[in-house]
Amino acid sequence: MEKLNSYLGIARNDYLYAKNAMSTGKEIGNFNGVAALCAQSGEKYLKAVIEKCFVDDGDVMDLLHSHNLRSLYNKIITKFNMNVSSKDCKWLGDFYFDARYPGDNFVTVNEEDAQECLRIVELLETDVRAIITEEEAVRGVQRQKLRNMAAFKD
Repeated sequence: MEKLNSYLGIARNDYLYAKNAMSTGKEIGNFNGVAALCAQSGEKYLKAVIEKCFVDDGDVMDLLHSHNLRSLYNKIITKFNMNVSSKDCKWLGDFYFDARYPGDNFVTVNEEDAQECLRIVELLETDVRAIITEEEAVRGVQRQKLRNMAAFKD
């Protein structure tokens, strides 16, 4: 398990809390907490890719301050394939505010939508872990090539 003080660690933590909050949702009759935590988790999973795989891109700092899952997703798919869709990210991201704050856009999340939120986060986690693993393998090969260059030998 990764350290908690990372986008990947916080994403996993939020997902596990959301998953376990399903029973509370059944008890109280709404699943807003589940949906909001899933939106948070999805955001952190996407930011883990931005942080680890776009280090050479000077424009990504603004994305790390964004809560817009579709914007994060759109950046990632310029370099990587994902199984989760832009539509899923937009739908999940809407719960960030709509399930948490009162007002005209407030929604009451039902169990079916909460289950869909969990499903999307699970897809995101699978995609993100595959992307990061692939990126780390590529970097490992590059490091080995550098070590093998005569200029870098003792």
